[in-house]
Amino acid sequence: MRSSSVSRGLALCATLVFLAACDSAEERAEGHFNNSLELFASGDVERALVELRNVLSLDEFHVEGRRLYAETVRERGNFSDAYANFLRLAEQNPDDLDARLALTEMAIEARNWDEAERHAEPLLVSSERVQGVDVIEMVISFRAAVLDEDDQRISELTAEAQALTATNPESTTLLRVVIEGLSRQNRQDEIAQYIDKAIEIEPDSEFFYGMKSSLLAQLEEYEALEDHLRATVAAFPDDASSKGSLVRLLTALGQPERAEEFLREQIAATEDSIDLQIALISFIRTTKGDEAALSEIEGSLDSYQNNPVLRALRAGVLYDGGDRPAGIAEMQAIVDGADPEDDQTSSFKVTLARMLISDGNEVGARTLVEEVLARDASQSAALKLSAGWLIEGDEVTEAINALRRALDQEPQDFEAMTLMARAHQRAGETELAQDMLSLAAEASNYAPEETLRFVRTLVATERLRPAEDALVRALRQSPSNVSLLQALGNIYLQSEDWPRALQVESSLRRSNDPRAERMADTLRLQVLSRRDGRDQAIAALEGIAEGADSDVAAQILLLRERLRSGEREEALTLANEIVAKQPENPRIAMVLGRAQLALKDFADAESTFKSVTDADPTFESAWVQLMRSQSAQGRSEDARSTLDAALLVSPNAPNLLWAKATFLERANDIDGAIEIYSSMYEQNSGILVIANNLASLLATYKTDDESLERAFTIARRLRGTEVPPFQDTYGWILHRRGDSEEAIEYLEPAARALSGDPIVQYHLASAYEALGRSEDAITAYELALSLVDENDARAQIALARTAVERLTTGAATE
Repeated sequence: MRSSSVSRGLALCATLVFLAACDSAEERAEGHFNNSLELFASGDVERALVELRNVLSLDEFHVEGRRLYAETVRERGNFSDAYANFLRLAEQNPDDLDARLALTEMAIEARNWDEAERHAEPLLVSSERVQGVDVIEMVISFRAAVLDEDDQRISELTAEAQALTATNPESTTLLRVVIEGLSRQNRQDEIAQYIDKAIEIEPDSEFFYGMKSSLLAQLEEYEALEDHLRATVAAFPDDASSKGSLVRLLTALGQPERAEEFLREQIAATEDSIDLQIALISFIRTTKGDEAALSEIEGSLDSYQNNPVLRALRAGVLYDGGDRPAGIAEMQAIVDGADPEDDQTSSFKVTLARMLISDGNEVGARTLVEEVLARDASQSAALKLSAGWLIEGDEVTEAINALRRALDQEPQDFEAMTLMARAHQRAGETELAQDMLSLAAEASNYAPEETLRFVRTLVATERLRPAEDALVRALRQSPSNVSLLQALGNIYLQSEDWPRALQVESSLRRSNDPRAERMADTLRLQVLSRRDGRDQAIAALEGIAEGADSDVAAQILLLRERLRSGEREEALTLANEIVAKQPENPRIAMVLGRAQLALKDFADAESTFKSVTDADPTFESAWVQLMRSQSAQGRSEDARSTLDAALLVSPNAPNLLWAKATFLERANDIDGAIEIYSSMYEQNSGILVIANNLASLLATYKTDDESLERAFTIARRLRGTEVPPFQDTYGWILHRRGDSEEAIEYLEPAARALSGDPIVQYHLASAYEALGRSEDAITAYELALSLVDENDARAQIALARTAVERLTTGAATE
């Protein structure tokens, strides 16, 4: 079919219009680009960026426009936008080394090491060395040395980095390497010059200001630290943390009046000062007490139009001060009078919920949290409370999902991260738990509690160097925190770094904390004992205990050392001396009783503990020790009668209930023991030993699938454990669920460690049999049977006898 001339004309016109439009788009893009250059030259950056956005909307492949845009927004601090545009450049041209360099630098700043290494690779293998690639190479090499804990390599790279600063004087990334390297070598006196240089390069960087604060605190240059913190406040007037640091410093220096004066000056100079007023009230409460804080609140309510936040603060002071009904009533009134659709009302409800939890009204607390989440399913504080309950109920997946929603709202919420770690621990995901605790410590700026929680997991896996690093960072923020110092001292003891351990001792002795002197004494004694022998430690301890300022704690330390050394008479003499100083204090008498028990003077120990329970029938520990002394003499019935008497006084005492469950298990009343452990687990599912014992009884003595799955849910947290009883529990559960191969990994070490427990040997034998390892199974069954007498009526023993006969007969037949 022939087309008409009109049709051909229209088609031609359409083609010409399309081509003209293409040329027009490119030309317009170039025009916008030239406009942006003129605007940059005149200093009008905002309009220049608008022009560049126009360039990219018309021509997404405009390389110069995209590069200029990416460089500009990066300089202005918009790293996500800059990263996305540099990434487009690298995708369009993988050999664009400038784009790769920018991406690597930003990934390093964000601590995204996978991305940093991905983009650094083309830079490092290229024959062309762009300016700055030597810094990238240094950073990646330094990180590898840190991960390898290669101190020699770290020292070498630090020196190389110092030399590189001459040719890269504007690289704060390189300065960070130098600073960290010097810090790892304890060369703090050399660090200040590099931090000052970094501040000079990046005067708007709060990070380097904070780093200098940490250094001055570590060097104990407090006058310089005060000046620097005041300069930080002036440079970053909206930064609350620097103001808080200055207040804490002045208070620690014994100048709380100057700290209060500083806060009042800040309030007077700030238009919207409610947050500072709250900080002042909290400070006054800490330094002057609840009455002074309440007075300050009353005086400020009129100035802030009866602000509900101040009223909530008053409710908290009343509640914490012991007037719980008044505190709850005030908080309830705030909630009742607030707009139910206001976000602040949700916060008040969560605060009230926390009060109700502490007051034992969990039902009321749950109702409030449900109301908050029904209105806003992403309310972070409510999600955290809900997650805590879910973890306690072993609903780990639901808890993790709730915490992910909370972290979506507040990505640096270290409380949510800590709860996430708990959830992973409950699920047996140890590495994920440790990762979350690491993030929580970092997000909290290495606050003491979060750091110590993280460090405990590192020490448990013998990762002492990362634990040391975390504690050193925390001590830069809280240099006088004795719990951090004690933990650091213990790490140096484990690594046998005696000089540094003694440095920690010196730091403890400079502290005003009443616990510090005792911690310092203990640390020195540990050093002496491990380095020079126990005799040296005891000699030093005798000097401390006999000193004019000695207290009971020092004498108890000496007593323990004498007991460990087997100095029987000296230990008993010292124990009697300690008791003689406070004859009316029944709890001090426990010192003598425990010494008698340790020396196997069971009858004397029983008499001592009996005197304590007569004087103080509510002293749970004394009842437990009394039962131990009776059991050690073979008087199980008397011990059981003692337990019954103790439970009449304290029917809900955990240690007494635990003892009763143990008695019931020995008497083969398994259902009774399970009932007690279930009740205790419901009260607090976080106690590891209770969880293990309940799971063990369910898996060992119950045959139904429901009990087995409950045991597995409870015992998931034991995955990876190296504690023999826990290994036996988890391994047996795995075997019963059909995973005998993995079960062996737990049951074999448990059987070696608990070689005298017939049930543990039976568990291992059963797993061997399931895997077809008949000879190993026979050996393990026979060992189990050798540990019991012929009258043992436990089901597992009967099964072991049958199994040996069956396997032996089968082997003979073959």
